[in-house]
Amino acid sequence: MKHKKLVAAAVAGSFCAAIVLFSCSKSGNNTDPSSGNTPDSILVNLGANVILPAFTKLAAGTTTLDASVTAFNGSPTLSTLAAVQNAFKDAYKAWEGCSAFQFGPMLDASLTTHFTNSFPADTAVIKNNIAGASYTLDGLANFAAQGFPAIDYLLFAYDNNSALARFTTASTAAGAKQYLAALSAALKTKTNAVATAWSATGGNYLDKFSKATGVDAGSSLSQLLNAFVQDFDVTLQNYKIGIPIGKYGPNVLPIAPEKVEAYYSGYSVALLIAQLQAMQNIYLGGTGGGLDDKVAATTVTNNGLPLNDAIKNQINTLLAKLQALPDPLSTDIQNNINVVNDTYTEVRKLTVLLKVDMSSALGVKISFQDDDGD
Repeated sequence: MKHKKLVAAAVAGSFCAAIVLFSCSKSGNNTDPSSGNTPDSILVNLGANVILPAFTKLAAGTTTLDASVTAFNGSPTLSTLAAVQNAFKDAYKAWEGCSAFQFGPMLDASLTTHFTNSFPADTAVIKNNIAGASYTLDGLANFAAQGFPAIDYLLFAYDNNSALARFTTASTAAGAKQYLAALSAALKTKTNAVATAWSATGGNYLDKFSKATGVDAGSSLSQLLNAFVQDFDVTLQNYKIGIPIGKYGPNVLPIAPEKVEAYYSGYSVALLIAQLQAMQNIYLGGTGGGLDDKVAATTVTNNGLPLNDAIKNQINTLLAKLQALPDPLSTDIQNNINVVNDTYTEVRKLTVLLKVDMSSALGVKISFQDDDGD
């Protein structure tokens, strides 16, 4: 119970910190996105060629997922179950490409980790919801019973025959169908809203993003770096690996393999790799200018090596470690904890490079309040 309280408090604290962080700015420092500043070419590239494509892919993925859910609910068979499971995995992986952009339109649409990917799923609440309990889908009381983790539980908690029975012969089958449809529809609505808000033909946040220059709290670079670092430090380091292996800052916790992301589908490592590859793409800027160009321009070093090279090398080192782990991560933790601990050590090294060295080199203050004493 103590551990559950710790995690719940951490999630609530991180959510509040995010809201405070991304609503603050200093006046008179070129931080107003509508001020008409000259666009930053690197921000232009990141917005148009990294961020918008990621949201477009996510919107397409959740649209396909929702259509698969509709087809499954209309004709629940092992074949349609497999189709919706595959669509779920594709959409979940696409989410990892966007989780580092939790500012602006993502906050407006509540498409955040806390409403979309809060794990482990609260299975007791989910069971109550499909049994007919009253609920507000994206309410705080329901935050761990929605989004991808809730769908993960509904579709993968049992073997496929038993999963199919949940939606066909179980006494709560109608409720399970209704809840699954509500979950997928909410993801589709929110992701499409964010993709539209970023697009030039929609809200055109791309233009605002490219013109909010400077390094103060309201600037695009500050918002992006804070979201980027928080996604790595809090989400990847702490929630996805640290807590499941019993390491949470100075706190020593019981090993909890069941607290990994995508526990029921056993897709945890694949999602970790997708998240890190997405962050690598942000750092490198795809085929254009990225954060690496800004870091390289500072000529800051780390242990005698250019900081930019140190960061790129450590990303590659960590990526190799993750790619050597077989799914599911929960089994790795149970049977090969030393290898997972070694991977976590590499995560911690990259956290320092990004959170301390990179932010200092670029003159951006890390304003979010992490919750592990890091």
